[in-house]
Amino acid sequence: MLIRYTKDIRGNMAAIFAVCIMMIMAAVGAAVDFTSIANKRAKYQSIADAAVLAAARSGEKKQKDLKKIALATVNANNGTGDKLHVKLKLNGKTGKIQVFVTGKHKTSIMGLFGKPYADVEALAEAPLSISDPANIVLVLDTTWSMNGTKMTALKAAANDLVDILSEYENENLQMGVVPFAQYVNVGLSRRNEVWLYDTKDYKVKKPDYCYYEVIGKTNCRMESYPATPAQPGTPAGTCYNDGVPYSCGGSGPTPYQPGGESEVCDNVYSPTQTCVPQFTEYTWYGCVGSRMAPLHLQANYKKVKIPGLYNISCSSEIQTLTHDLKKVKATISGLAASGETYLPSGLIWGWRELTRKLPLLEAKAKYKKNTRSIMILMTDGKNTLSKNYSSVNEKLHTSADVADADKVSAKLCKRIKKDEIEIYTIAYDIKNKAAKDLVKNCASTPGLYFEANNSTELKKAFKDIGQSLLKLRLTH
Repeated sequence: MLIRYTKDIRGNMAAIFAVCIMMIMAAVGAAVDFTSIANKRAKYQSIADAAVLAAARSGEKKQKDLKKIALATVNANNGTGDKLHVKLKLNGKTGKIQVFVTGKHKTSIMGLFGKPYADVEALAEAPLSISDPANIVLVLDTTWSMNGTKMTALKAAANDLVDILSEYENENLQMGVVPFAQYVNVGLSRRNEVWLYDTKDYKVKKPDYCYYEVIGKTNCRMESYPATPAQPGTPAGTCYNDGVPYSCGGSGPTPYQPGGESEVCDNVYSPTQTCVPQFTEYTWYGCVGSRMAPLHLQANYKKVKIPGLYNISCSSEIQTLTHDLKKVKATISGLAASGETYLPSGLIWGWRELTRKLPLLEAKAKYKKNTRSIMILMTDGKNTLSKNYSSVNEKLHTSADVADADKVSAKLCKRIKKDEIEIYTIAYDIKNKAAKDLVKNCASTPGLYFEANNSTELKKAFKDIGQSLLKLRLTH
Protein backbone atom coordinates (compact mmCIF):
# COMPACT_ATOMS: atom_id res chain seq x y z
CA MET A 1 0.00 0.00 0.00
CA LEU A 2 2.82 2.38 0.95
CA ILE A 3 4.71 1.57 -2.24
CA ARG A 4 1.61 2.28 -4.32
CA TYR A 5 1.06 5.60 -2.51
CA THR A 6 4.65 6.62 -3.14
CA LYS A 7 4.29 5.89 -6.85
CA ASP A 8 1.13 8.00 -7.00
CA ILE A 9 2.91 10.95 -5.35
CA ARG A 10 5.82 10.68 -7.76
CA GLY A 11 3.42 10.67 -10.69
CA ASN A 12 1.60 13.74 -9.42
CA MET A 13 4.86 15.58 -8.79
CA ALA A 14 6.05 14.84 -12.31
CA ALA A 15 2.81 16.20 -13.73
CA ILE A 16 3.00 19.32 -11.55
CA PHE A 17 6.65 19.85 -12.51
CA ALA A 18 5.80 19.54 -16.19
CA VAL A 19 3.04 22.13 -15.84
CA CYS A 20 5.38 24.48 -13.97
CA ILE A 21 8.06 24.11 -16.61
CA MET A 22 5.53 24.98 -19.30
CA MET A 23 4.36 28.03 -17.34
CA ILE A 24 7.94 29.21 -16.84
CA MET A 25 8.71 28.69 -20.51
CA ALA A 26 5.58 30.61 -21.44
CA ALA A 27 6.55 33.48 -19.14
CA VAL A 28 10.10 33.60 -20.46
CA GLY A 29 8.83 33.34 -24.02
CA ALA A 30 6.34 36.12 -23.44
CA ALA A 31 9.10 38.33 -22.02
CA VAL A 32 11.32 37.63 -25.02
CA ASP A 33 8.50 38.29 -27.46
CA PHE A 34 7.33 41.42 -25.64
CA THR A 35 10.88 42.82 -25.83
CA SER A 36 11.12 42.11 -29.55
CA ILE A 37 7.64 43.62 -30.07
CA ALA A 38 8.70 46.77 -28.20
CA ASN A 39 11.81 47.06 -30.37
CA LYS A 40 9.71 46.58 -33.48
CA ARG A 41 7.23 49.23 -32.30
CA ALA A 42 10.12 51.68 -31.86
CA LYS A 43 11.18 51.02 -35.47
CA TYR A 44 7.61 51.53 -36.67
CA GLN A 45 7.51 54.78 -34.71
CA SER A 46 10.64 56.10 -36.43
CA ILE A 47 9.12 55.20 -39.80
CA ALA A 48 5.84 56.94 -38.89
CA ASP A 49 7.73 60.04 -37.69
CA ALA A 50 9.63 60.29 -40.96
CA ALA A 51 6.42 59.84 -42.94
CA VAL A 52 4.41 62.51 -41.12
CA LEU A 53 7.26 65.03 -41.32
CA ALA A 54 7.77 64.39 -45.02
CA ALA A 55 4.07 64.98 -45.60
CA ALA A 56 4.02 68.11 -43.42
CA ARG A 57 7.02 69.61 -45.22
CA SER A 58 5.81 68.78 -48.72
CA GLY A 59 3.59 71.82 -49.16
CA GLU A 60 0.73 69.60 -50.35
CA LYS A 61 -2.72 70.31 -48.90
CA LYS A 62 -4.91 67.47 -50.20
CA GLN A 63 -5.21 64.26 -48.19
CA LYS A 64 -4.61 61.94 -51.14
CA ASP A 65 -1.40 63.78 -52.09
CA LEU A 66 -0.21 63.77 -48.50
CA LYS A 67 -0.85 60.03 -48.25
CA LYS A 68 1.21 59.36 -51.39
CA ILE A 69 4.16 61.15 -49.81
CA ALA A 70 3.70 59.34 -46.49
CA LEU A 71 3.45 55.94 -48.21
CA ALA A 72 6.56 56.58 -50.30
CA THR A 73 8.47 57.60 -47.17
CA VAL A 74 7.34 54.47 -45.29
CA ASN A 75 8.45 52.23 -48.14
CA ALA A 76 11.80 54.00 -48.39
CA ASN A 77 12.47 53.68 -44.65
CA ASN A 78 11.07 50.20 -44.04
CA GLY A 79 14.02 48.04 -43.11
CA THR A 80 12.01 45.65 -40.96
CA GLY A 81 11.02 43.18 -43.68
CA ASP A 82 7.40 43.44 -42.51
CA LYS A 83 4.49 44.30 -44.76
CA LEU A 84 3.35 47.68 -43.45
CA HIS A 85 -0.03 49.33 -43.85
CA VAL A 86 -0.30 53.12 -43.87
CA LYS A 87 -3.27 55.27 -42.99
CA LEU A 88 -3.26 59.08 -43.05
CA LYS A 89 -5.82 61.45 -41.56
CA LEU A 90 -5.97 65.21 -42.12
CA ASN A 91 -7.95 67.29 -39.65
CA GLY A 92 -9.12 70.35 -41.56
CA LYS A 93 -10.02 72.26 -38.40
CA THR A 94 -6.78 71.79 -36.47
CA GLY A 95 -4.52 71.52 -39.52
CA LYS A 96 -2.87 68.40 -38.08
CA ILE A 97 -1.79 65.27 -39.93
CA GLN A 98 -1.87 61.81 -38.37
CA VAL A 99 -0.01 58.86 -39.86
CA PHE A 100 -0.78 55.33 -38.63
CA VAL A 101 1.69 52.55 -39.46
CA THR A 102 0.60 48.97 -38.67
CA GLY A 103 2.06 45.54 -39.28
CA LYS A 104 2.37 42.04 -37.88
CA HIS A 105 5.38 40.81 -35.96
CA LYS A 106 6.21 37.10 -36.01
CA THR A 107 6.59 35.81 -32.46
CA SER A 108 8.99 33.16 -31.20
CA ILE A 109 7.81 31.33 -28.08
CA MET A 110 4.28 32.72 -28.09
CA GLY A 111 3.67 30.87 -31.36
CA LEU A 112 3.81 27.62 -29.42
CA PHE A 113 0.82 28.84 -27.44
CA GLY A 114 -1.37 29.71 -30.39
CA LYS A 115 -0.23 33.30 -31.09
CA PRO A 116 2.23 33.20 -34.02
CA TYR A 117 1.83 36.93 -34.83
CA ALA A 118 1.40 40.09 -32.77
CA ASP A 119 -0.17 43.30 -34.08
CA VAL A 120 2.19 46.30 -33.91
CA GLU A 121 1.19 49.88 -34.60
CA ALA A 122 2.60 53.39 -34.32
CA LEU A 123 1.02 56.83 -34.57
CA ALA A 124 2.79 60.08 -35.45
CA GLU A 125 1.17 63.49 -35.56
CA ALA A 126 2.42 66.87 -36.74
CA PRO A 127 0.86 70.18 -37.75
CA LEU A 128 0.57 70.74 -41.48
CA SER A 129 2.70 73.83 -40.88
CA ILE A 130 5.57 72.32 -38.88
CA SER A 131 7.36 75.51 -37.84
CA ASP A 132 6.34 78.82 -36.36
CA PRO A 133 7.33 81.76 -38.59
CA ALA A 134 10.79 83.04 -37.68
CA ASN A 135 13.12 85.88 -38.61
CA ILE A 136 16.68 84.87 -37.73
CA VAL A 137 19.72 87.13 -38.02
CA LEU A 138 23.31 85.94 -37.64
CA VAL A 139 25.50 88.68 -36.13
CA LEU A 140 29.02 87.47 -36.89
CA ASP A 141 32.36 88.85 -35.70
CA THR A 142 34.64 89.24 -38.74
CA THR A 143 37.45 91.20 -37.05
CA TRP A 144 41.14 90.56 -37.70
CA SER A 145 41.39 88.13 -34.76
CA MET A 146 39.08 85.81 -36.73
CA ASN A 147 41.61 85.54 -39.55
CA GLY A 148 42.76 82.14 -40.82
CA THR A 149 41.44 78.85 -39.46
CA LYS A 150 38.93 80.57 -37.17
CA MET A 151 37.20 82.22 -40.12
CA THR A 152 37.20 78.92 -42.01
CA ALA A 153 35.55 77.22 -39.02
CA LEU A 154 32.96 80.00 -38.70
CA LYS A 155 31.94 79.72 -42.36
CA ALA A 156 31.51 75.94 -42.09
CA ALA A 157 29.56 76.08 -38.81
CA ALA A 158 27.26 78.94 -39.87
CA ASN A 159 26.49 77.31 -43.23
CA ASP A 160 25.66 74.06 -41.41
CA LEU A 161 23.18 76.03 -39.31
CA VAL A 162 21.51 77.36 -42.46
CA ASP A 163 21.26 73.79 -43.80
CA ILE A 164 19.58 72.65 -40.58
CA LEU A 165 17.11 75.53 -40.68
CA SER A 166 16.24 74.74 -44.29
CA GLU A 167 13.91 72.15 -42.71
CA TYR A 168 11.53 75.06 -42.10
CA GLU A 169 8.78 75.61 -44.59
CA ASN A 170 10.40 78.27 -46.76
CA GLU A 171 7.53 80.72 -46.43
CA ASN A 172 7.92 80.63 -42.64
CA LEU A 173 11.64 81.43 -42.46
CA GLN A 174 13.63 84.55 -43.25
CA MET A 175 17.33 84.80 -42.46
CA GLY A 176 19.83 87.64 -42.52
CA VAL A 177 23.53 88.14 -41.82
CA VAL A 178 25.31 91.08 -40.16
CA PRO A 179 29.10 90.80 -40.46
CA PHE A 180 30.69 93.35 -38.15
CA ALA A 181 34.01 94.71 -36.97
CA GLN A 182 34.70 98.33 -36.08
CA TYR A 183 31.87 99.30 -38.43
CA VAL A 184 29.12 97.65 -40.51
CA ASN A 185 28.74 97.74 -44.30
CA VAL A 186 25.13 98.39 -45.39
CA GLY A 187 25.98 98.23 -49.10
CA LEU A 188 26.41 100.77 -51.89
CA SER A 189 22.90 100.06 -53.18
CA ARG A 190 21.51 101.94 -50.16
CA ARG A 191 23.41 105.14 -50.97
CA ASN A 192 20.22 107.15 -51.57
CA GLU A 193 18.14 105.84 -48.67
CA VAL A 194 16.27 108.50 -46.72
CA TRP A 195 17.85 107.37 -43.44
CA LEU A 196 21.47 107.86 -44.58
CA TYR A 197 23.70 110.88 -45.06
CA ASP A 198 27.31 111.46 -46.17
CA THR A 199 27.12 108.80 -48.86
CA LYS A 200 27.50 110.78 -52.09
CA ASP A 201 31.05 110.72 -53.46
CA TYR A 202 32.60 114.12 -54.13
CA LYS A 203 35.89 115.98 -54.60
CA VAL A 204 37.28 119.14 -53.01
CA LYS A 205 39.61 121.28 -55.12
CA LYS A 206 43.10 121.87 -53.75
CA PRO A 207 45.85 124.17 -55.08
CA ASP A 208 47.31 122.87 -58.32
CA TYR A 209 50.58 121.00 -58.25
CA CYS A 210 52.90 122.97 -60.54
CA TYR A 211 56.41 122.10 -61.73
CA TYR A 212 58.97 122.72 -64.49
CA GLU A 213 59.61 119.64 -66.58
CA VAL A 214 63.22 118.41 -66.91
CA ILE A 215 64.13 118.54 -70.63
CA GLY A 216 67.84 117.79 -70.46
CA LYS A 217 71.11 117.73 -68.51
CA THR A 218 74.23 119.94 -68.48
CA ASN A 219 77.55 120.41 -66.69
CA CYS A 220 78.08 116.69 -66.09
CA ARG A 221 81.16 115.81 -63.98
CA MET A 222 82.59 113.15 -61.70
CA GLU A 223 82.20 113.73 -57.96
CA SER A 224 83.40 111.62 -55.08
CA TYR A 225 81.24 110.40 -52.20
CA PRO A 226 82.38 109.25 -48.74
CA ALA A 227 82.30 105.74 -47.30
CA THR A 228 79.28 104.72 -45.19
CA PRO A 229 80.02 102.90 -41.92
CA ALA A 230 78.14 99.70 -41.03
CA GLN A 231 74.94 100.14 -38.98
CA PRO A 232 73.66 97.58 -36.42
CA GLY A 233 69.96 98.20 -37.15
CA THR A 234 67.13 98.67 -34.64
CA PRO A 235 65.00 95.97 -32.97
CA ALA A 236 61.36 95.43 -33.98
CA GLY A 237 58.56 96.48 -31.65
CA THR A 238 55.16 94.93 -30.90
CA CYS A 239 51.99 96.26 -32.50
CA TYR A 240 48.39 95.04 -32.14
CA ASN A 241 45.58 94.45 -34.63
CA ASP A 242 42.25 93.71 -32.94
CA GLY A 243 44.19 92.66 -29.84
CA VAL A 244 46.41 90.26 -31.79
CA PRO A 245 50.15 91.08 -31.36
CA TYR A 246 52.57 91.20 -34.30
CA SER A 247 56.12 92.49 -34.90
CA CYS A 248 56.41 95.92 -36.44
CA GLY A 249 59.01 98.62 -37.06
CA GLY A 250 62.73 98.14 -36.63
CA SER A 251 65.36 97.79 -39.33
CA GLY A 252 67.99 95.27 -40.27
CA PRO A 253 71.76 95.89 -40.13
CA THR A 254 73.47 97.58 -43.09
CA PRO A 255 77.03 96.64 -44.14
CA TYR A 256 79.98 99.00 -44.63
CA GLN A 257 79.88 100.79 -48.01
CA PRO A 258 83.21 102.06 -49.40
CA GLY A 259 83.46 105.54 -50.92
CA GLY A 260 83.92 106.23 -54.64
CA GLU A 261 82.96 108.48 -57.54
CA SER A 262 79.79 108.93 -59.61
CA GLU A 263 78.63 111.20 -62.42
CA VAL A 264 76.56 114.22 -61.39
CA CYS A 265 74.69 116.50 -63.84
CA ASP A 266 72.64 119.68 -63.53
CA ASN A 267 69.05 119.55 -64.84
CA VAL A 268 67.84 121.70 -67.72
CA TYR A 269 64.22 122.79 -67.17
CA SER A 270 61.46 123.78 -69.57
CA PRO A 271 60.81 127.53 -69.58
CA THR A 272 57.06 126.85 -69.27
CA GLN A 273 55.52 125.68 -65.99
CA THR A 274 53.21 122.63 -66.01
CA CYS A 275 50.30 122.55 -63.52
CA VAL A 276 48.19 119.51 -62.54
CA PRO A 277 44.80 119.95 -60.79
CA GLN A 278 44.67 118.45 -57.28
CA PHE A 279 41.62 117.19 -55.40
CA THR A 280 40.81 115.59 -52.09
CA GLU A 281 38.44 112.72 -52.91
CA TYR A 282 35.69 111.57 -50.55
CA THR A 283 34.43 108.08 -51.44
CA TRP A 284 31.77 106.07 -49.63
CA TYR A 285 32.34 102.30 -49.57
CA GLY A 286 29.13 101.35 -47.72
CA CYS A 287 30.35 101.75 -44.13
CA VAL A 288 28.25 103.45 -41.46
CA GLY A 289 29.01 104.82 -38.01
CA SER A 290 26.99 105.84 -34.94
CA ARG A 291 24.50 108.63 -34.41
CA MET A 292 25.02 111.16 -31.64
CA ALA A 293 24.23 110.03 -28.09
CA PRO A 294 21.72 108.91 -26.94
CA LEU A 295 20.50 107.82 -30.39
CA HIS A 296 23.46 105.43 -30.67
CA LEU A 297 21.39 103.17 -28.40
CA GLN A 298 18.24 103.26 -30.56
CA ALA A 299 17.56 101.10 -33.61
CA ASN A 300 14.72 103.03 -35.27
CA TYR A 301 15.29 105.84 -37.76
CA LYS A 302 12.98 108.42 -36.09
CA LYS A 303 13.92 110.95 -38.78
CA VAL A 304 17.48 111.26 -37.48
CA LYS A 305 19.82 110.03 -40.20
CA ILE A 306 22.62 107.50 -39.78
CA PRO A 307 26.06 108.72 -40.89
CA GLY A 308 27.99 107.20 -43.76
CA LEU A 309 31.78 107.16 -43.43
CA TYR A 310 34.01 108.44 -46.20
CA ASN A 311 37.27 106.77 -47.22
CA ILE A 312 36.78 103.88 -44.78
CA SER A 313 36.58 100.21 -45.76
CA CYS A 314 34.87 97.71 -43.47
CA SER A 315 33.30 94.25 -43.27
CA SER A 316 31.41 92.37 -45.96
CA GLU A 317 28.00 93.82 -46.84
CA ILE A 318 25.03 92.80 -44.69
CA GLN A 319 22.39 90.43 -46.03
CA THR A 320 18.95 91.62 -44.98
CA LEU A 321 16.16 89.16 -44.18
CA THR A 322 15.34 86.89 -47.10
CA HIS A 323 13.67 83.57 -47.88
CA ASP A 324 16.52 82.80 -50.28
CA LEU A 325 18.90 80.75 -48.15
CA LYS A 326 21.36 80.52 -51.05
CA LYS A 327 21.96 84.25 -50.65
CA VAL A 328 22.51 83.76 -46.93
CA LYS A 329 25.07 81.02 -47.52
CA ALA A 330 26.80 83.09 -50.20
CA THR A 331 27.19 85.97 -47.73
CA ILE A 332 28.63 83.62 -45.11
CA SER A 333 31.02 82.02 -47.59
CA GLY A 334 32.27 85.45 -48.67
CA LEU A 335 33.21 86.67 -45.19
CA ALA A 336 36.72 88.07 -44.73
CA ALA A 337 38.53 89.08 -41.54
CA SER A 338 39.62 92.70 -41.03
CA GLY A 339 39.35 95.55 -38.56
CA GLU A 340 38.99 96.02 -34.82
CA THR A 341 36.15 94.93 -32.50
CA TYR A 342 33.21 97.16 -31.58
CA LEU A 343 30.33 94.87 -30.57
CA PRO A 344 27.65 97.62 -30.61
CA SER A 345 28.04 97.90 -34.40
CA GLY A 346 26.89 94.33 -34.88
CA LEU A 347 24.25 94.41 -32.15
CA ILE A 348 22.44 97.53 -33.35
CA TRP A 349 22.35 96.41 -37.00
CA GLY A 350 21.17 92.94 -36.03
CA TRP A 351 18.43 94.69 -34.08
CA ARG A 352 17.60 96.90 -37.06
CA GLU A 353 17.21 93.87 -39.31
CA LEU A 354 14.63 92.41 -36.92
CA THR A 355 12.54 95.53 -36.31
CA ARG A 356 9.61 96.44 -38.52
CA LYS A 357 10.52 100.11 -38.86
CA LEU A 358 13.10 102.09 -40.81
CA PRO A 359 15.95 101.86 -41.56
CA LEU A 360 15.25 98.26 -42.70
CA LEU A 361 11.76 97.01 -43.51
CA GLU A 362 12.29 93.39 -44.60
CA ALA A 363 10.95 92.14 -41.24
CA LYS A 364 7.73 94.11 -41.78
CA ALA A 365 7.17 92.95 -45.37
CA LYS A 366 6.44 89.30 -44.46
CA TYR A 367 5.48 89.71 -40.81
CA LYS A 368 2.96 87.33 -39.25
CA LYS A 369 1.43 87.70 -35.82
CA ASN A 370 3.26 84.75 -34.24
CA THR A 371 6.65 85.43 -35.89
CA ARG A 372 9.66 84.81 -33.66
CA SER A 373 12.53 87.31 -33.85
CA ILE A 374 15.89 85.69 -33.15
CA MET A 375 19.44 87.03 -33.06
CA ILE A 376 22.48 84.73 -32.97
CA LEU A 377 25.62 86.62 -31.89
CA MET A 378 29.06 85.04 -32.36
CA THR A 379 32.24 86.81 -31.27
CA ASP A 380 35.77 85.76 -30.41
CA GLY A 381 36.95 88.54 -28.17
CA LYS A 382 36.58 91.74 -26.24
CA ASN A 383 35.90 95.25 -27.52
CA THR A 384 39.12 96.91 -28.65
CA LEU A 385 37.66 100.28 -29.70
CA SER A 386 34.84 102.54 -28.57
CA LYS A 387 32.61 105.31 -29.87
CA ASN A 388 33.85 108.89 -30.03
CA TYR A 389 31.79 111.46 -28.15
CA SER A 390 33.39 114.66 -29.47
CA SER A 391 30.98 116.71 -31.60
CA VAL A 392 33.31 116.62 -34.63
CA ASN A 393 33.97 112.89 -34.83
CA GLU A 394 31.11 111.38 -32.84
CA LYS A 395 30.11 109.09 -35.69
CA LEU A 396 33.49 107.32 -35.58
CA HIS A 397 34.59 104.37 -33.44
CA THR A 398 38.25 105.21 -32.94
CA SER A 399 38.53 105.82 -29.19
CA ALA A 400 40.07 103.26 -26.84
CA ASP A 401 37.60 103.45 -23.93
CA VAL A 402 36.87 99.72 -23.78
CA ALA A 403 34.88 100.10 -20.55
CA ASP A 404 32.45 102.44 -22.34
CA ALA A 405 32.18 100.03 -25.29
CA ASP A 406 31.27 97.25 -22.85
CA LYS A 407 28.61 99.43 -21.21
CA VAL A 408 27.09 100.32 -24.59
CA SER A 409 27.11 96.63 -25.56
CA ALA A 410 25.32 95.62 -22.35
CA LYS A 411 22.71 98.37 -22.76
CA LEU A 412 22.00 97.31 -26.34
CA CYS A 413 21.62 93.66 -25.31
CA LYS A 414 19.11 94.70 -22.65
CA ARG A 415 17.11 96.85 -25.07
CA ILE A 416 17.08 94.18 -27.77
CA LYS A 417 15.71 91.59 -25.33
CA LYS A 418 13.11 94.09 -24.12
CA ASP A 419 12.01 94.38 -27.76
CA GLU A 420 10.98 90.67 -27.58
CA ILE A 421 13.96 89.45 -29.58
CA GLU A 422 15.52 86.16 -28.45
CA ILE A 423 19.31 86.35 -28.29
CA TYR A 424 21.54 83.29 -28.62
CA THR A 425 25.24 83.98 -28.01
CA ILE A 426 28.43 82.05 -28.76
CA ALA A 427 31.75 82.93 -27.11
CA TYR A 428 34.37 81.54 -29.48
CA ASP A 429 37.80 80.98 -27.95
CA ILE A 430 37.47 83.98 -25.60
CA LYS A 431 40.14 84.02 -22.89
CA ASN A 432 39.19 87.29 -21.17
CA LYS A 433 36.68 86.62 -18.36
CA ALA A 434 35.02 90.05 -18.53
CA ALA A 435 34.51 89.69 -22.29
CA LYS A 436 33.12 86.19 -21.83
CA ASP A 437 30.71 87.39 -19.11
CA LEU A 438 29.52 90.20 -21.40
CA VAL A 439 28.62 87.68 -24.12
CA LYS A 440 27.04 85.32 -21.59
CA ASN A 441 24.87 88.02 -20.04
CA CYS A 442 23.74 89.17 -23.47
CA ALA A 443 21.93 85.85 -24.06
CA SER A 444 18.21 85.85 -23.29
CA THR A 445 18.65 82.96 -20.84
CA PRO A 446 21.67 80.97 -19.59
CA GLY A 447 20.52 78.09 -21.79
CA LEU A 448 20.94 80.23 -24.91
CA TYR A 449 24.64 80.89 -24.19
CA PHE A 450 27.28 78.61 -25.73
CA GLU A 451 31.04 78.40 -25.30
CA ALA A 452 33.29 77.06 -28.04
CA ASN A 453 37.04 76.70 -27.55
CA ASN A 454 37.81 75.19 -30.95
CA SER A 455 36.32 74.57 -34.38
CA THR A 456 34.65 71.31 -33.34
CA GLU A 457 32.87 72.98 -30.43
CA LEU A 458 31.89 75.93 -32.63
CA LYS A 459 30.30 73.56 -35.13
CA LYS A 460 28.41 71.82 -32.31
CA ALA A 461 27.20 75.14 -30.86
CA PHE A 462 25.68 76.22 -34.17
CA LYS A 463 24.20 72.74 -34.67
CA ASP A 464 22.61 72.73 -31.20
CA ILE A 465 21.11 76.17 -31.82
CA GLY A 466 19.72 75.08 -35.18
CA GLN A 467 18.13 71.96 -33.79
CA SER A 468 16.61 73.85 -30.86
CA LEU A 469 15.08 76.38 -33.26
CA LEU A 470 13.60 73.80 -35.59
CA LYS A 471 11.11 72.34 -33.07
CA LEU A 472 9.23 69.97 -35.33
CA ARG A 473 6.59 69.32 -32.67
CA LEU A 474 5.85 65.62 -33.21
CA THR A 475 3.04 64.02 -31.21
CA HIS A 476 3.19 60.25 -30.75
